Amino acid sequence: MKFTDVIKISLDNLVRNRRRAALTMLGIVIGVMSVILMLSVGQAAENYILSQVSSFGSDLLIVRNGPGDGGTGSGPPTMTVKQTLTLKDYEKLKKQSWVSAINASVISDFLVEYEASTITTRISGVSPDDMLIFNTTLSQGSFISQDAFDSAAKVAVLGKDVANDLFGQEDPINKRIKIQKKAYRVIGVMNEAGTRFFTNLDKSVYVPTTALMQDTNKDRLQFMYLKISGLETDEAKERIRVLLRENHNLDNPEGDLSKDDFFIAGQEDTAAAAGMIGSILQVLLASIAAISLVVGGVGIMNIMFVTVTERTREIGLRKALGAKKADIRSQFLYEAIMLCLTGGLIGVAAGIGLSWSGIKLLQELQSPNWIFTIPMDGVVMGLTVSTLIGVVFGYFPAKRASDLDPIEALQYE
Repeated sequence: MKFTDVIKISLDNLVRNRRRAALTMLGIVIGVMSVILMLSVGQAAENYILSQVSSFGSDLLIVRNGPGDGGTGSGPPTMTVKQTLTLKDYEKLKKQSWVSAINASVISDFLVEYEASTITTRISGVSPDDMLIFNTTLSQGSFISQDAFDSAAKVAVLGKDVANDLFGQEDPINKRIKIQKKAYRVIGVMNEAGTRFFTNLDKSVYVPTTALMQDTNKDRLQFMYLKISGLETDEAKERIRVLLRENHNLDNPEGDLSKDDFFIAGQEDTAAAAGMIGSILQVLLASIAAISLVVGGVGIMNIMFVTVTERTREIGLRKALGAKKADIRSQFLYEAIMLCLTGGLIGVAAGIGLSWSGIKLLQELQSPNWIFTIPMDGVVMGLTVSTLIGVVFGYFPAKRASDLDPIEALQYE
């Protein structure tokens, strides 16, 4: 039998049972769609993080709590990481001639009130250099001054959305708001700033780090951000390590990073970590999504076995008229492959469509820096795997059909 005849017969059978074929393809469609969606969003998230990191420049260093070997300290603060950074560390680094700007940071989520308006938002404890480091600007008023920082003054600078939510058209400058039931005077409002590392800056409130530490009874910082000048990144890192080891009374003459209780990251370190995390997540998410492809393949095999049983008399008749085993096997195998390949194509289209919609939503809600890309490796993998599933899971029903005895098949009721 010619190849074109086998394909035509297979297509006719699928069209004749199109409702069953659609339900059979569903697992493959969902599997391929999931692979495309996960890889596309994962890749967009990785590119977003890298764009955020690169926008701050190569002279930015981040000092965090945690071991210096790049283990748990390479991520955000957690309950299991010992908090060791202090205001004493900040003051010592601030005096260094090669530090052009430094920000001591503590972050909490608190209730903010003004008259009848109430919101829960991010409270960022910052020092005066925050605007220099992150290139933000004010729409009115002033930012946290050194005097306000040193005296732990209860003053606040509002993000644009916070100002609108609490005050509407009213001028917020010199008004009193309450943060966790403590009164703060509004001294400024920021211009629209968008997002930074998945945090909406327009929904943030900036207060002196010292004041927030007093209100939360904390004596440790979460982060320090430094802009360096006149030094290479590696030399600046080493100088910071020496100063912090002295402040923290660490006995580490050999410079073993695993013995440090702080972690220093530059743009290259953060970009590398983001890339590695993004790659791992993509692999994990794609692996999870691929499981549904296998489940879909098992479903196709079961349906094909049922189809063979239902068409036993047809198989017997074709064999009696001279059809060979290879013809019967090819017909059922091609049916399974076409089911999987069609499901794969639909899944690719659905995955690309959902990915595009998801990225557009993120652009609206978070930042225009989310860029949609089609993961070609995901497209190729999805179509290849779906075709292979058709071959693997379609072979056994096809073989069973080709092995049927024509006389017994004709007598099958």
